[in-house]
Amino acid sequence: MFGLFKKAGPQEVSLNSDQYKFEVQPDQNILDAALKAGIAFPHDCRVGSCGTCACKLTKGKIKPTADFSYVLDGEQLKSGMILACQSRAKTPVSIDVEIDDSVKVEATNSYIAVVKKVTPLTHDIMELTVEIDGLNHNGLAGQYAELMVKKVGGSRSYSFAKAPANENSKELSFYIRNVPKGKFSGWLFGKDPTGQKIELNTPFGSFYYRDKSTPMVCIAGGSGMSAVKAVLEQAALDQAERDAIFLFGARTQQDIYSQKELEVIKKQWNPNYNFEYIYVLNMEPEDSDWKGPRGLVTDYLKSDYIEKGKLNMKECQGFLCGPPPMIDAAIAAFTAEGMPNEEIFFDKFLDSGSK
Repeated sequence: MFGLFKKAGPQEVSLNSDQYKFEVQPDQNILDAALKAGIAFPHDCRVGSCGTCACKLTKGKIKPTADFSYVLDGEQLKSGMILACQSRAKTPVSIDVEIDDSVKVEATNSYIAVVKKVTPLTHDIMELTVEIDGLNHNGLAGQYAELMVKKVGGSRSYSFAKAPANENSKELSFYIRNVPKGKFSGWLFGKDPTGQKIELNTPFGSFYYRDKSTPMVCIAGGSGMSAVKAVLEQAALDQAERDAIFLFGARTQQDIYSQKELEVIKKQWNPNYNFEYIYVLNMEPEDSDWKGPRGLVTDYLKSDYIEKGKLNMKECQGFLCGPPPMIDAAIAAFTAEGMPNEEIFFDKFLDSGSK
């Protein structure tokens, strides 16, 4: 009698009429399996909120692990659209999705990392450095890793805080903000976690340095400093033949960090081109000793660069990383000034009190 129940096994996924084929395990989502196979499946958040991994199911059955309607509209759902990051294959399936062959991608790997040290950077941002025996750091500056501590539960995504060439052997570094009621950040900011183990999967994400001759306009906020700084480190190491400006939006002076690292980038930048960075504070007390710019980074960009003719946004490339409101405002400002959408690269940092 019990022999009638067959244990579910891996299912085959076919992309774009057999352009790519890979297997997905019963407890694995389709996006994760594609990335582990080294396929440039479009993705950003990997938690079902951005919609980047939306694709069309043309054959077979899947098991949704979340409600697609929070991201996909009625017409998309009727046409068979699904979210690959929230879908498990119940049978062999066929999927249509636009694959950008120009996107750089490496197969993801899984590791057991050990916390080497934690270094406070501000009152609410910590640098986490982990050590990994057998690490093959095949990620790109700007990409991210997925971290999980068993006793905390769930996985969290954090961007690399350094360009790969700037990391010590066997190490990875991350900037992590202390999220109110956040379980992972609460663990990190609580008792010293040095020596504890972390499960780590890497690399992920389509945010990374794109080489071009046009000026780079970079904006970040909070722990978004990590990804943008790593991208700029890579550009400096490559001696990119282009100008760059980096505006970091913060609340007050106590939220400023990474000045030394940005000074190193400035010194290493191609001497034939210009690199500058500016901290813009929007909640600094009026009677403080702050002499720098105040307000929103997008307003400062417009008043001090665009209106003064220092930048022609139609001829620039944008790199953005930070909280969603900042990124949305920056994208709107960039496109309003004529920057093509395909020249804007961003990574929204989604905080959750449950993390």
